[in-house]
Amino acid sequence: MKWDERAREGMNVALNEAEVLGLRLEESGAWCDLLLHVVALPEHGSIDPDRRRILRLRRPGHVTVLLRPDEMEASGYGDAIPLGGLEDVEAFFASLTRSDTMYGWSFLHHPAPPSDWPAEPSLTVKLRGDAAPHSLYWFNECGRDDAAYCIEGVVTFDDIEVLRADGTPEPVDEFVADGARYWQALNANDERLDVDAQTAAMTGTPTWRSYAGVSVTVRGTNSPGD
Repeated sequence: MKWDERAREGMNVALNEAEVLGLRLEESGAWCDLLLHVVALPEHGSIDPDRRRILRLRRPGHVTVLLRPDEMEASGYGDAIPLGGLEDVEAFFASLTRSDTMYGWSFLHHPAPPSDWPAEPSLTVKLRGDAAPHSLYWFNECGRDDAAYCIEGVVTFDDIEVLRADGTPEPVDEFVADGARYWQALNANDERLDVDAQTAAMTGTPTWRSYAGVSVTVRGTNSPGD
């Protein structure tokens, strides 16, 4: 990825309203994968019917995860829930019955860790001695049965690749452009992105998790910086 301000902002736009559904570290530590559902509008055609993407973070420095109960109307988030390893992160994602999307337009080079994190997160995996130059913050407000949680994390790394679910590379520029095109069309009330069209396009789409179904962004209500 070309690391300049324009590219960083473009990636932040493309990741807005993405749903994080998994965090997987390659056995040798060469990369860390985030499993995503994204919103994307290809240059020719309607909304992409397969929203799955793999955000591959090359040569990660450290992987930090924070899992907390979401007490919502009470006092906000509860205490950090310890995680023994990344296998516990996978087990947690597999146990969910509902999840939500990221928002806020700020993920790359987000302050890490966020200001409301406790001194000790749920899990930290350090993979190298030197500092990695880039960081990505992600989160998912999610739940199972009657319990609500927020799982979030920071990965530091050297570079980004984007893959489709079958492992086929997608150029970063294309990923960014498809994400930007979606938001531009949404705010222009493009008929391809009305609620019925989005729902129809996403119905039956492959998903990373069985609980992660159709998610539709109501058009005209979101723009970068909101």
